[in-house]
Amino acid sequence: MKPRVPAAEIATLLARGDALLSTGDMTSARLFYQRAADAGAGLAAVRLGETFDPAFLDRAHVRGTRGDPGQAVAWYRRARDLGVTDAEVLLKALQNN
Repeated sequence: MKPRVPAAEIATLLARGDALLSTGDMTSARLFYQRAADAGAGLAAVRLGETFDPAFLDRAHVRGTRGDPGQAVAWYRRARDLGVTDAEVLLKALQNN
């Protein structure tokens, strides 16, 4: 069993991921989101899924990064399994495109 990651550390990982995403550093942002998602943070799984979601990337005007719908679906499902109810909406939207 993995040791529990403190909520403050999860918040820091999310904040760092958000900061990196806002500068366009998708690769580094994904690392922080994945660490938090692997620790059980549903919001991090959503954000990680968004970094692979072609619709999100288009809305965010991200250039130089291709979407990967399969990865987005996997992370949205993980978020749903972690209790994020909005993840189901994201899943349906992605699957309908």
